[in-house]
Amino acid sequence: MKKGKRIDYVSFKKKASRIRYGNLALLLAILLIIIAIICVSCSSSKKKTGDSENSDTNENQDGSVTDIIEDEADPEASTTSDPTQQSSYLFASVTVSSDKVGSGHLVLVNNNIALQNEVNEDELVIVREYKNSAYWVKDYSVLVLPDTMDALNEMLLAFYNATGNDSVMVRSGYRSFAYQQELYEDELASTGEDSSELVAKAGYSEHHTGYAVDFTTYNGSSYSDFDGTGDYEWIIKNCYKYGFINRYPEGKESITLIDNEPWHFRYVGIPHAQVMYEYDMCLEEYISFIKNYTIDTGFLLVNADDGAQYIIYYVPMSSSDTTTIYVPLQDDGVIAYPYEISGNNVDGFIITVTLQEGTGVASSSETTAEDETAEGTEETENSESAE
Repeated sequence: MKKGKRIDYVSFKKKASRIRYGNLALLLAILLIIIAIICVSCSSSKKKTGDSENSDTNENQDGSVTDIIEDEADPEASTTSDPTQQSSYLFASVTVSSDKVGSGHLVLVNNNIALQNEVNEDELVIVREYKNSAYWVKDYSVLVLPDTMDALNEMLLAFYNATGNDSVMVRSGYRSFAYQQELYEDELASTGEDSSELVAKAGYSEHHTGYAVDFTTYNGSSYSDFDGTGDYEWIIKNCYKYGFINRYPEGKESITLIDNEPWHFRYVGIPHAQVMYEYDMCLEEYISFIKNYTIDTGFLLVNADDGAQYIIYYVPMSSSDTTTIYVPLQDDGVIAYPYEISGNNVDGFIITVTLQEGTGVASSSETTAEDETAEGTEETENSESAE
């Protein structure tokens, strides 16, 4: 038998064991390397997450965290909302009785259009009792609505402060339908005619509105016509700042159907008066013009001389008993901007929204003119206007 090499089983077992343990050590080393890589990766991820969170939050002194919203938009690319567009506002709805189309300071009354709603005479004020000392009033029978009264005081005080002239007299204001009918019948009796081009028929006079006044001049002893020249040209040129228009201007006779009356003024509100003055419109023209501006087509923006800002638009009268009108809300989305609704006495409503209040144009200082009134005389009564 061939002698073979003797196997040392003890040594073999140790060698085998070393081989097995060597493999295990290698596996453990690889595992540790993998774990180390994962840990490094997680650490890097946490650092990035932390940086991201720090960019969106700010730790306050009390330990609380406040979100910080960064505006990444280009400031030059941002645009301001257009105040003339519907998309710039939220709206609230207001329901108005359709029969109010004949009420408000923009009602159109002329020889072809009768006033649809008579003024509530309880709302009228006696000019003599509320006037300041910058002008005269014929007597206690001269009445106007409060808006007209306030604007009249401001305008004629400013006129006096600008010119030192206190000779303007308010000789006519509101007239009832019944009184206008008396004037009309007296005119027919005096002329023997069947109709009159001098005196308006009852219902068709601007004086029914409570927003119209006629001026004359009085120097303390005698009267003269208010012709709008000299010192009085100041009123013709500046009345719009107080919401008045010269209702029957020269050159508009074919539209108003009334001869030029420099003494007849009508209160319509500041933004409307300014537009009419700047674009040389009479009231008839303006009522047609404003229909171009609606909540859908866009609002008319008016920047008044005193810094006030308005938008104006037209809403057609509904065929039902009520008309729904939408008015814009302020930035809080709850409270509406100050607004006024006036019927046009024809077919709809004109909405005037004040976006920004003005500073005012009239001086509030008191004049030194004597606060006296001349009682009406036959001279002033007979000089009442044709309208």
